[in-house]
Amino acid sequence: YMKFTPRLLTLFILILLFSMKAKSQEEPAAYLVNSDFNLYHTTKDSTALIFSKIAYIRSQPSSKSSLIDSLTLGTEVKFIEEEGLNPTSLRGMYLPWHKVEFNMNHEKKIGYIWIGLLSLDYTFDSSTGQTYMYGFAWKSPEESNYYWVEAKVLDKNRKLIGNKGFAYYPGEQSYTSGELLEPMGIEHAKNIYAINFMGEACGIATENNLFSWDGTQFRNLPKLTGVSDAGVFYYVEELIFPKDHKLGNDVILKTIEEGEAEEYDLDNPEDEIKFKVTKKQETFKFDGNAYKMIAEKKIK
Repeated sequence: YMKFTPRLLTLFILILLFSMKAKSQEEPAAYLVNSDFNLYHTTKDSTALIFSKIAYIRSQPSSKSSLIDSLTLGTEVKFIEEEGLNPTSLRGMYLPWHKVEFNMNHEKKIGYIWIGLLSLDYTFDSSTGQTYMYGFAWKSPEESNYYWVEAKVLDKNRKLIGNKGFAYYPGEQSYTSGELLEPMGIEHAKNIYAINFMGEACGIATENNLFSWDGTQFRNLPKLTGVSDAGVFYYVEELIFPKDHKLGNDVILKTIEEGEAEEYDLDNPEDEIKFKVTKKQETFKFDGNAYKMIAEKKIK
């Protein structure tokens, strides 16, 4: 597993945001049916997994067209065209159909699938043969405006062995990724699964949803968020795991730092901007079911 530290995660996010921004200047988004949902990896030849228990592949981008085949949970499909077609509203989500290629009985087939039946991202654990994936299950009514995300673990036979759901409130994020991380000393954890939603511009928040996996179930870890507006303000959260403190393997610390730019000499714009910084630390303890905050204090 990749060695995970809060600073490494922050650096990874910054590098990823820079690369995504550069890419966005070179080529258009895969589709603009709904800007909240340029989160699927739909570039040509990229792959996704069937996220629902069963998904139908059609001859045309419509549920009324003839059925080509049905695919089960975890089956891989490959995008062969970037363009999304005939957006359709299902389970509260307004999403298009995409042309994909898949293998069935050692034969390549091509058809259309409604993209809401596919994973947003997935990660394969070669040490266990397990697959970690996540996707959108449904969208809430407009007044609530959140999407229900489900994380799933499949065994080597593509059987579902664990899942966990959480609400995602879109905030103009345009990219998402999933990572499998080392357990960081957490009691009974085999690894940590991080589901990240990121933006490509200043003022768009990044959020990292973290879960420990013990082999049979996911448990929520403290969520991380961060946002900045260059030269104006920043807000950063980081976790300190049991591996890096001596408070026990059932304790996780969260540090929160906020910086607000102070006035500086307009005659010398190259001078480094000074920030008024405040910091605090939250302590989370596992109670046998979940991590709950038990203490909070200001730090220097």
